[in-house]
Amino acid sequence: MGLKFEEKKGVLVIKIDDKLDFLNAKEIYDEIEEKLKSCDADVVFDFENLNYISSAGLQILIFVAKNRKAIGKSVSVYKPNSMVDSVINVAGFYSFLKKA
Repeated sequence: MGLKFEEKKGVLVIKIDDKLDFLNAKEIYDEIEEKLKSCDADVVFDFENLNYISSAGLQILIFVAKNRKAIGKSVSVYKPNSMVDSVINVAGFYSFLKKA
């Protein structure tokens, strides 16, 4: 699993590599949840190296979007590949996620 956090100019960048599916979603969710407890920044998911996202991964996006909305912040998706972009689009998530 490739999960990294980086804070840049008041934005929390969450970089997830390879796959985001039921096999690693719980671990990733737990780490993101812990990080968000001490962070009040906008969030950008860096999906440049994410090859696959399942419904379990989409649930993480919903969680983060609700978490950030509660404090008036936004969530963006950066450089999703065509498959990941298509899944996010078909699920209707661009109604509450920005494309960076």
